[in-house]
Amino acid sequence: MPIHLDSDDETPPVKPGTNEHELLAVLLDHPDMGFTPKELSELTAVPHSSVHKTLSRLQKKGLVRKVDSYWAIADDVATSRVANVVSLAMIEAEYGDDAYGDEGWAEEAPDLGENA
Repeated sequence: MPIHLDSDDETPPVKPGTNEHELLAVLLDHPDMGFTPKELSELTAVPHSSVHKTLSRLQKKGLVRKVDSYWAIADDVATSRVANVVSLAMIEAEYGDDAYGDEGWAEEAPDLGENA
């Protein structure tokens, strides 16, 4: 049975506030670096005893990769993140001076009457 890949009701790969989310956030912030489990434990509130098990779950989901004894964000996840940042930067550059983002714009708008 085929599935929709761009489904809006898809469950996110990790839940906020979990060990998976915390480790993934650090790795996403440093897409060009690899960390040992000990380093990740020191950078987060994730206990050292849980780091390896949590990273293994993330690896099964395709979100992280292991290179020797170092863990890093998966290449395609990092690429997707970069693409999103670039897209957001382009939107900001194009529409960043949107007048509707300023307070008071509604008071300056002309009254179009009741039927508008």
